[in-house]
Amino acid sequence: MNVLVTGGAGYIGSHVCKALSQKGCLPITFDNLSRGNRWAVKWGPLEEGDIADGGRLREVLEKFDPVAVMHFAAYAYVGESVAKPLDYYRNNVAATSALLQTVIDFRALPFIFSSSCATYGLPERLPISEDHPQRPINPYGQSKLIVERMLVDVHAAHGLPSIEASTASTPAVTAPSRSPARSLGAMTSRMIREATASGTLSSSP
Repeated sequence: MNVLVTGGAGYIGSHVCKALSQKGCLPITFDNLSRGNRWAVKWGPLEEGDIADGGRLREVLEKFDPVAVMHFAAYAYVGESVAKPLDYYRNNVAATSALLQTVIDFRALPFIFSSSCATYGLPERLPISEDHPQRPINPYGQSKLIVERMLVDVHAAHGLPSIEASTASTPAVTAPSRSPARSLGAMTSRMIREATASGTLSSSP
């Protein structure tokens, strides 16, 4: 199975590509390399492009016909987001909107979105559970929450199946003693199983 991974040349994205490969999938990295690294793409092909470039993205979708999209392409520095909020709304929100439009125009593929614990803001309790109130305190967290809500609306309008995953619950990030590939592999496998169970993912190659 081919899986399109936006931001697959970044830290989390590249580990997800490794995990996908270990599960028998072919990860197709789509990255503009503005913050990713070419050397990090080791488990599948690299297709250079920007998620806001619908024409280029459509070429890649038609070339590889993926069964799902995993979206990790985003700016992710809290301090920078406070200093340059418009960069974050342009890249994390507007560009993701363009990405979703291209995916919908191609086919309503299962869409896995990498969100963030920053959507919760200052925690009322620890550990943070998924039902914790979401009150982000910086533009980065706001940008991630906007996309979460965008996905709810896109599903209602276009039937796009989606899963939001917060890196806060990924042991690879919160517990350095754990293997990032193993932890992310478990998360990725679970997401694909859930999508398959719902009838949105085909198991055929």
